Amino acid sequence: METGQPYPFKGFWIRFVASLIDGIILLILIILLASISFVIFGAALGEGAGVGMFLLVLILASIATILYKPIMEASEYQGTVGKYALGMKVVDQNGQRITMTSSFLRTILYIIGAQGFLLCLGVVMIGFTEYKQGLHDILANTYVVTTHWEGPVPLEDNFGA
Repeated sequence: METGQPYPFKGFWIRFVASLIDGIILLILIILLASISFVIFGAALGEGAGVGMFLLVLILASIATILYKPIMEASEYQGTVGKYALGMKVVDQNGQRITMTSSFLRTILYIIGAQGFLLCLGVVMIGFTEYKQGLHDILANTYVVTTHWEGPVPLEDNFGA
């Protein structure tokens, strides 16, 4: 990449902090909803119903957590709350908002790539790739850039054209 071009790509550590922010927000909401459901249904229907509702809320919260990332990244915010708070957005090669399909693909690949030691290399590679992409970004053809970036992402074409 030429030195005169701006560098909009966001690296590993700021994306890691954004993930921590998202995790804390989701964890607080899940614990709050599970606790409230346990107390309300436990008091109204007995302790067994409270435990059942607690487990149901945890299952629904897991589904909501999986949906959170793709829905937020394909929205007008172009990123999760953590990314948005830290001035990042997810874009395609043209600098446009990604589609819901790309966002779901990216999220599924992220979940797979973040599991286990060897597979987490797909996320760690963000710190070492030229355009700060993890495996999920590369396979979904997405980029995480500053929210101030407009237009196509500056990529070398490697063909001298």
